[in-house]
Amino acid sequence: MLVGGARTRGPVTLFLAFLALWTAAALYLRAACFRDPTSYFFRPEEARVLSYSAYRKGQARKFADNAALNAPVKYGPLHDEDSTAHPDLCVAIGSVSRHGFSYLKDTLGSILEGLDDSERRRIYVVAFLAHTNQSVHEDYGQPWLQNMADSLPQYPAGDPALLKMLAELENDSSYPAHARKQKIDYSVLLDACAQVSPAYTMTIEDDVIALDGWFHRLLAALGSAKRKAGELGQDSFFYLRIFYDGRLLGWNSEEWLTYLVTCASVVLAELVILGLLSHPRSPVSSAAVRKLVTPATVLLVCGVCTPMSMGLYFLAGRDCMLPRRPGVELMHKYGCCAQGLVFPQEQVTRHLLPMYNASAFAEDGGHAVAVDTFMEDWANAQVDDAGEEHKGNNRALRFAVTPVLIQHVGGKSSHGVGDQQGGKLTDDTPFDYKFELNDPVQLAREHQQWLEEELGTGRT
Repeated sequence: MLVGGARTRGPVTLFLAFLALWTAAALYLRAACFRDPTSYFFRPEEARVLSYSAYRKGQARKFADNAALNAPVKYGPLHDEDSTAHPDLCVAIGSVSRHGFSYLKDTLGSILEGLDDSERRRIYVVAFLAHTNQSVHEDYGQPWLQNMADSLPQYPAGDPALLKMLAELENDSSYPAHARKQKIDYSVLLDACAQVSPAYTMTIEDDVIALDGWFHRLLAALGSAKRKAGELGQDSFFYLRIFYDGRLLGWNSEEWLTYLVTCASVVLAELVILGLLSHPRSPVSSAAVRKLVTPATVLLVCGVCTPMSMGLYFLAGRDCMLPRRPGVELMHKYGCCAQGLVFPQEQVTRHLLPMYNASAFAEDGGHAVAVDTFMEDWANAQVDDAGEEHKGNNRALRFAVTPVLIQHVGGKSSHGVGDQQGGKLTDDTPFDYKFELNDPVQLAREHQQWLEEELGTGRT
């Protein structure tokens, strides 16, 4: 009886000790993982608080208000002899009326606020009010908009057929109509950028906030993306994503086999280790150890403790347990949405503009999906079919930078699709929850240091 009682107490004591540790770990993860939208412990009411974004909005609005009174520096060569130079980057922002609500001032202000004059002169800004009658837009004619943008394009006035079609699309709230008009709008934006031949074109939506120092981080990320493309045997890449929706980067069901194999491998490794410990001829075994490693102990460890630990691991969320490393990495899957993408200019002229024009002006309405889905469908089809070294590889390399450089703050849809209402963030809003943890003092210091090291100047 005493021997049997001792054998029973061993597994019970082990389980109670494990349960105490498991409970402590669960409490810790509950506090640590509440910002991960893929976590069981996700608390949206706390995670979705606009802290850094609110601070940045204040800076952006102050900059825009000042710009309305005193025109800030715009794109232009640093020296007279550089008159043939082209911008490093064209920032293309399309904006549609949200019927009394607008984010454009905050977006444009956050892009420009904090830039040194030498940085601003390297950037060409295009802001397009995407209406046949631009006066219906809330920001039409605003002095801050005219003083901050380098270009304010319009639809081609000499094409009555196009204007008629656009007017019809504006009054059609269906998704296919929105998708078709969106491609035309992007064509106008990209064409305006193409006229100044930038090295890169960045398309952003009109409801995002950029962090202080986004430009120097972007330059570093573009250099890294170009280098990694070369390592993959490509001359260039399709785009660099500067924002993505973390909700899509969880434990996706498409990867179930990977999870199953990993979990099975862990259990198998445990069985091997416990088997070695319990085998009398094993060099790592001893009489004392063999008394502890009983069949009940093996069943408890492999059948109870390990599944509970795995369950807690998955409940904690992928981003909390396996956060993306800072830097630039491929993101060919689960990339969403079109809030911020940067394209080498050759991709714009060779692929994007021809594709958008062909689809938007097709008699059947073209491929009736939004631009982000349209681009991903095209990119996924670009597969090498020649050469053994790269056969089967995707030629349209899509990278993403971590941490993201912009935040999506829009909560009111511009086309009547979805459940965003009243300008408030909802569960359906793409959002980066770590963006709000940015420290404005640290970002400003980092930006200043880059200016001093790279440009030999401080802020002006």
